[in-house]
Amino acid sequence: MPPLYVWPLRPRDSSVLMHQMRGRSFEPAIALGIARRCRWGMPQVLLCVPLFRGKPFPTTFWLSCPFLAMMCSQMEALGGIKQLEEFMKDNADDRDWLDFNVEHALLRLALLSRGERRYLQKARKGMMDRLRLSGVGGIARRSEFNVKCLHLQVASWLALRKHPAESWLKERLSTVECEEPDRFCIN
Repeated sequence: MPPLYVWPLRPRDSSVLMHQMRGRSFEPAIALGIARRCRWGMPQVLLCVPLFRGKPFPTTFWLSCPFLAMMCSQMEALGGIKQLEEFMKDNADDRDWLDFNVEHALLRLALLSRGERRYLQKARKGMMDRLRLSGVGGIARRSEFNVKCLHLQVASWLALRKHPAESWLKERLSTVECEEPDRFCIN
């Protein structure tokens, strides 16, 4: 299920995003819109272009919220990636993980313009295959649980409103919104 709604970028969003992304490598042109906003109306997750500067951009959902990015980084530093992969091995269904990754590939393909799709099919079949055959964040689609990074998983979960390890994510992220938007999102 793709995001139910994608907000177009408003002028205020651009300035908020630049503040949210300071210190991170970010090009505003990758953002197609906002896939999720927090209760304060600030961008949490961006919907991104599948091609950027003529190359595949496999991050369909980018976690823009500095509060959540900080929480994900802290969890990763404490072994969160391995913990999530272990949880999924013990609790998630292989088919659900494959389906989740296929859904990302299908969404990426749907975001291509007709011209981009034609160009890739005729002149860049390898690039088209990379977009078509990879899952969340460009992860190779296979049955083993390889989550790559928690930021990608959280962004996908929030945007799509589901994840094969949703219970694990909910348990570790008891809140997905900050109490102080001035501290995290506004200059």
